[in-house]
Amino acid sequence: MNTTANAPSPNRHAPGFREASMNDLFIDCCRLGPAPTRSRELFVIATTAVLLAIIFAVVQASWIFITTASAIVAVYLAGRWVFGERNRWNVR
Repeated sequence: MNTTANAPSPNRHAPGFREASMNDLFIDCCRLGPAPTRSRELFVIATTAVLLAIIFAVVQASWIFITTASAIVAVYLAGRWVFGERNRWNVR
């Protein structure tokens, strides 16, 4: 039996960074598209930067590899941000 009290509201907004659980933030990092909110997307960008720094420190790769990999990741994250700005975060 589906009642209106149990049905999700179409106007319900995704929780922001402070209200999100660790599971929500982890899923935001794993998904290909942008996070539901700007603050959660900024968390994804910061987490990605820290993980890249750790990986580059452990692997000790050449500067050419580090520069190329960083540029590819930066373009990908910029694409996520632009997609979120245009299609997701400004919907009212």
